[in-house]
This record gives sequence, C-alpha cells and structure tokens, in this order.
Amino acid sequence: MIRAIARIAAPVAVVVDCMGAWLDWRDGDLRMSLTLAAAVTAVALVPCALGFVAAIGRRLRQTAAQDGPVRTIDTMRLPLVVPRGYVGAAVLGGIATLAAMGEGFGLYIFLAGVALIALALSQATPRRA
Repeated sequence: MIRAIARIAAPVAVVVDCMGAWLDWRDGDLRMSLTLAAAVTAVALVPCALGFVAAIGRRLRQTAAQDGPVRTIDTMRLPLVVPRGYVGAAVLGGIATLAAMGEGFGLYIFLAGVALIALALSQATPRRA
C-alpha cells in the first residue's frame, strides 16, 4: 500500500515543482514559493523512503530464508529490481536537473528530479534468486 501512495505522492510533487518552475520562468506577477515546492516534495519523499526501506527489508528476509551457499554471480548484481518505466523517469529527471542548472527555475526542476528518483527507488522489489 505504501508503494501505491508513493506512486501518487511523487507525481503530485513533480507537478507542483514543474508549475513552480513554469511560473518562475514566465517572470509574471504570480509566483510559487520555493519553500512551498520543497515542502510538497519533502512530504512526497516520506512514502517513497518507506517503500524503499520495505523493499530492503523484504530482500534481507529473503536472504535470511535461503539455506544454500551464496553464489558469487549473484553477489555481482544489485539485489533490487526497479521497473524500467520508473528508471526511465528517474533518468529523465536527472537529465532535466542537469539541463536546468544555472537557470532561475533550476531549483524547482531539481526538486522534481529528486521526486522522480525517489519514486523509482520506492518501486524497487527484491531480485528473484
């Protein structure tokens, strides 16, 4: 259930951050406070972090339940799997963050990138043995 909440909260934070960036880019009278955008992103990061911690906990329980020896080929791979769509969103968020560096609206885009990366990590699942 926490992963479902993260799937809603993170995109809402991204929308708020992108609206703040757009309002800042327009140079109009209407502006969104960076503090408000950061607060919305921080609230969205809570279920994302809990989802990631739950995935790590499932992986640790899965490892403890295995009786066989640890194979070296398994230790070379990451123990968690993230669905490709979420990885793509996280990569796009990172690219957008790098592209917006130095711009006035760059901090809003940075917050959106952080929310997308957190969303991807919250959707991780333990790798099957």
